[in-house]
Amino acid sequence: MALATLLSGVAATGASLGIRTDGAVPAHIQVSGITIGTVAVQGSVDGTTWATVATALTADGIVTLASPTPYIRANVTAFTSGSITVKIFY
Repeated sequence: MALATLLSGVAATGASLGIRTDGAVPAHIQVSGITIGTVAVQGSVDGTTWATVATALTADGIVTLASPTPYIRANVTAFTSGSITVKIFY
């Protein structure tokens, strides 16, 4: 199991770099620091083409992906205020 930071103190829209997961173990994604904004958890099988794989978060919370795709990233799709941090444990 590993812990990584996808976004740290972000105050704008945009996506993190994708992180390679094992895909065989659950991935837990924790979002914090949202005041007014939206974070989408996105997955990819090739690290290039991305799709939203979990409900977008508009408040701090944790999303668990039981069978994650090989690549995962966080994408701030809307931002008004806050300092958004996203971590993944996989």
